Amino acid sequence: MTKMCDFLETFLMQVSGALAEVRIADSDIRKWAGFMANWEFYNSTALRIAQKYQDRELSYEVCDRLMNDLWSGVLTGLGESNATELPEPFYGIYEAFDAGEYHRKTDISDDPIADFTDPMIFELLRRHRL
Repeated sequence: MTKMCDFLETFLMQVSGALAEVRIADSDIRKWAGFMANWEFYNSTALRIAQKYQDRELSYEVCDRLMNDLWSGVLTGLGESNATELPEPFYGIYEAFDAGEYHRKTDISDDPIADFTDPMIFELLRRHRL
């Protein structure tokens, strides 16, 4: 578990100063998780991303991009394994960031990050006592 928890910290240190361009490749996931369907890796990494977002250590844009990259890895993992269920809480955190990607009002006067992402992340972290 420690190796997986270290992934995000190490990855972010490697790309410090370039967070706007940071991407997680499948090769990064394989290196740290061992295999693409390692749900424990996705869950622990997603919880760390959510906590860093809530603590304002990472921006919404960076977290959303990281979660989208990890989602691609989950889809690869589903294809390589016999898994039939998505990892939780990973998927809930992915959905929380996804909810901030689009406006619901046609005049875009709403704030989907404040209205959806922030409360969803707060609740998910509360449930997981982080």
